[in-house]
Amino acid sequence: MAERIDYTPPPKGSLNPGANEEWERLLEGLHEHGFLRFANDLVRSNTQLTQILTNALSREGSMNAIQNLSTLLIALSSIPPGQFHKTAYAARDAFATMEASVRNEHEHDKAPGVSGVFHLLKDEDLWHALTPVIEGLKTFTNSLDRDVERPAADRTGKSSNFQ
Repeated sequence: MAERIDYTPPPKGSLNPGANEEWERLLEGLHEHGFLRFANDLVRSNTQLTQILTNALSREGSMNAIQNLSTLLIALSSIPPGQFHKTAYAARDAFATMEASVRNEHEHDKAPGVSGVFHLLKDEDLWHALTPVIEGLKTFTNSLDRDVERPAADRTGKSSNFQ
């Protein structure tokens, strides 16, 4: 005969905590790390501080900065990390090469002349490197021609209170 298995089911709701339990955990965590004390001190400190912050954030320049930062973060979030990594390091390498080339040109201080330009026109590697740059510039220019009425809502589809 099989042996009896002793099993006591867990109390109801312990596997999936409810909203109240999660709220209590959040509140306790905020308290343990000092966020609640900081928030209370900030609120009770001085209404002038609150007024200064409110005035600073409601200025047109501040609103523009917040919206521009939001747009930048949305754009960055749409780039896969591998692609961003390659692009960032390719830009770094390109800037280092350009700097070395400028230093080299200053040392020799000699213009390439007509024959140098003619050699550049026949350089296959140069044309293979320039083709993606030219296509990218075309895309960039086309994107600049597109007017956007509400920038924050353009890519996300969400409405925006900013003008």
